[in-house]
Amino acid sequence: MGKIFLLTLFWLHLLSLTLAASAQVFREDIGELKIHDLLLRPTFTLREPGQGEFTVGESSFALRWELEKKYVGVIRIGPRSLMNPLARFTEDVNEDVTLVEAFGEYSDGYGRIRFGRLPVEFGYEGSLWERYLIFPRSLLFQRRMVMLRDMGISYFVQHNNWYTGVLVSNGESDADADGRIWYTGQWGYAGDKFNIGLVGQTGSTKPTATSESGDTLAGVDPSMQARWRIGGLRANWSTRWIDSVLEFYFGELDQESRTTKYMTGHADLGVNWGRQFSTHLRYDMLDPYVTRDGDLEQHVSLALVLSNPTRSSNLILVGTKVLEEGTPVPNDELRLIWSLSPSGVVRF
Repeated sequence: MGKIFLLTLFWLHLLSLTLAASAQVFREDIGELKIHDLLLRPTFTLREPGQGEFTVGESSFALRWELEKKYVGVIRIGPRSLMNPLARFTEDVNEDVTLVEAFGEYSDGYGRIRFGRLPVEFGYEGSLWERYLIFPRSLLFQRRMVMLRDMGISYFVQHNNWYTGVLVSNGESDADADGRIWYTGQWGYAGDKFNIGLVGQTGSTKPTATSESGDTLAGVDPSMQARWRIGGLRANWSTRWIDSVLEFYFGELDQESRTTKYMTGHADLGVNWGRQFSTHLRYDMLDPYVTRDGDLEQHVSLALVLSNPTRSSNLILVGTKVLEEGTPVPNDELRLIWSLSPSGVVRF
């Protein structure tokens, strides 16, 4: 009886070693599939004068495949608004669910290359995953002056904390309608607790893609060809107790031998009073036509955040006061956001 027991243990051990080796070969052959991101972000918005709305907010689901720590494939499913297509191409954005990210990636000591529908990563806020947002995205993105995701190819390299990134893309977050290419670049220095850099983007449009948009930024005429430029400074600094962000961008429109300018930026300050409670203050501004009076828009927002110990569940209350330069309009708003996201990833 004892021999049979020992023989059984031996075969079980041999079987476990065989299965482990097979699993390792299997993993090396086809890589690993992970739940890259899972975010539920239901939102209730109350706007003056007495308008209320429930939405799924920036909820999304992403899968990530990895092989040999070099090859990566990512797909993300979510509302089309997560791509944030430029207002100069379309007046409205559908909220249908679609592939907002679908790209391949290769990384080695010489940098990272991505190809497909990928994050544009314009500035600090444009580089943030939706799971880390406290406030709604700044006016730069709310007015769709810069896209969040686009079809194209990018290259990013970092050495001794200095980094450079370049993106060549359609500019339309989808199929290209006018055959024009857009360019986005970033250069800076990233330490353990801070990041400071310059960001820029340029591109042109044809009326075949813009004539139905109704865009008015910088006094543009959508029925005519135009060239756009925007660039500026991004900086953020974080400690255990304080989070701070400063971004300022200056833009130009060239059309019919004339140049018009616009500018936008925001400053954020957050205080972590502990692991489960924090307060945040934001000043956000947009001057859509610098030489025109009466159109400056300013938002002042205060956010209170209650979190569980792992910060996988965050209840966010955001109040925003809108300050118009011209005639006051009742358009202040209050948002209640429940942001749910696991702190880790799940592997198959």
